[in-house]
Amino acid sequence: MRIRILCTVLCVTLAALSPGEAARADALDLSLNDDAVRLNYQWAHPTRDFQVDGGWLHHQDRGDVVHIGFHVTGDASSGDTPLDGGIGGKIFHVSPDNGPLDATVLAVGGFFRYTFPQYNRFNLYGHAYIAPDVLSFGDGEQFQEIEFRAGYNVLRNADVFIGARYTNTEFDPAGDLTSDNGLHLGIQLRF
Repeated sequence: MRIRILCTVLCVTLAALSPGEAARADALDLSLNDDAVRLNYQWAHPTRDFQVDGGWLHHQDRGDVVHIGFHVTGDASSGDTPLDGGIGGKIFHVSPDNGPLDATVLAVGGFFRYTFPQYNRFNLYGHAYIAPDVLSFGDGEQFQEIEFRAGYNVLRNADVFIGARYTNTEFDPAGDLTSDNGLHLGIQLRF
């Protein structure tokens, strides 16, 4: 079942790219801690300000969360301030290990990335997505994901980072499932 969900998310992500225009891979993120691993792949359109991403979060005791996201992206400040961001949404599918429950949600939110002008090897990143009951389907009632991280640019196209993530789904009638909560280490490779 989980393999089928992951394959569906990846196929939908690839289909979302415009077939007549070349899109390039933009970034690959891998983050992990003792209990969870997350893989995220982002595509940026070469001529327009939008981004498509797909990802998979696996917790060894709590199950899987897969997503596909669509964002309008660009400079989030005027002048030379290096703040980039995106606003849009993600479709998350949450499949817990402990039982037949599952949820699909349409979460709205966005992300930012700030690179320090004087110390341009250091950056901050954060994102937040929420889905109230009206945007939650299946057994889900609410969903939220929040992540912050601090990164260091070790190569022109590669960062290492430390971050904290909170991913929570409220199920009816089973209650809350926190798919990930805590610190993680990771790398980001840009192409």
